[in-house]
Amino acid sequence: MIEKNLGNIERVLRLALGLVFAAWTVSQYPLNGVEWFISLISLFLILNGIFSRCYLWYVLDVNTNRKIPRPTSTC
Repeated sequence: MIEKNLGNIERVLRLALGLVFAAWTVSQYPLNGVEWFISLISLFLILNGIFSRCYLWYVLDVNTNRKIPRPTSTC
């Protein structure tokens, strides 16, 4: 499994956008090809937001999860 590579702001944005897309596809009654595609994209965005991992960012070597280094004592 890959390390977490999404920061908190990006997680919240992906989750919110995924929920908006999911709500839109639920409101469409006859699901055509475009609606199925958008519902699949919304599922991926929701899962990215929940688990804080994006495989596309992993392949592109992008990491928005900032790890703050712990200060070391020099005493």
